[in-house]
Amino acid sequence: MNFRREHYPFVGHFLDRDGIAMHYLDEGSGEAVVMLHGNPTWSFYYRQLVLGLRGQCRVIVPDHIGCGFSDKPDDAHYEFTLERRVRDLEALIEHLKLPPKFTLVVHDWGGMIGMTYATRHPERIARLVLLNTGAFHLPKTKKLPPSLWVCRNTPLDALLIRKTGLFVRLVTRWGVRTRVLSPVERDAYLAPHTAKASRLAQLRFVQDIPLAPDHPTYAVVSEAQAKLPQFRATPTLICWGEQDWVFDQHFLAEWQRILPTAEVHRFPDAGHLVLEDKPNEILSLVKQFFARHPTKE
Repeated sequence: MNFRREHYPFVGHFLDRDGIAMHYLDEGSGEAVVMLHGNPTWSFYYRQLVLGLRGQCRVIVPDHIGCGFSDKPDDAHYEFTLERRVRDLEALIEHLKLPPKFTLVVHDWGGMIGMTYATRHPERIARLVLLNTGAFHLPKTKKLPPSLWVCRNTPLDALLIRKTGLFVRLVTRWGVRTRVLSPVERDAYLAPHTAKASRLAQLRFVQDIPLAPDHPTYAVVSEAQAKLPQFRATPTLICWGEQDWVFDQHFLAEWQRILPTAEVHRFPDAGHLVLEDKPNEILSLVKQFFARHPTKE
């Protein structure tokens, strides 16, 4: 992977999870910031935010199991569910002996993982940074996007996600609206998932979206959603790409309803991968936000 030195200049670490290696970054020192990616990205998504913050913070960025440089087990060896991923996060935070309070930065399905953790450990959360994400059931005003419906409910799921890797290619092309990712950047997103077997997690993430009460993840999301209002007093920064076809205005409106005091910055020309569209702007906003809301032990 020749992109690593130039575009991913970090030293990786691994946590053993019952024989499965979970990769994570642990960069810098100071107050702790935990960043959680979604699907189908990995810690590479946060590279510029890590570089910009590691001089003043200790930045932790795991690759969810099945993603990035983490191991890619099959269904017989790993449960690709929200509950299991929250337990992985709990184990990592305990392993790293993080300070009593830390900041949580989340994107895409990382929001569901991170905020489920947060609702179970609210005393640990000093600040929240939300980037085109959700932590609740599909808003009543929103329908499941056709692209995700196809991946969940038709035989095309294996073709689009596992066999061809088209899912990653489309997200990295359509998810960035103000520029075109360079070939090196696009290859970086694809690199850990070049083999069919390595793309199982991407499919399972989509299938783990609970749309009905009989889904095994439905109750987990319901519990987290009910507890989100407790963070109304938690300093929260929302940076939102308005050209997102999945986490769109319906999701942003729901966040604003749940967390009415959150500081919101909209980027009308940015897409789902908002950090790829607006890396410098978001880094500046995050630093200013941290300065206005210093972490209290």
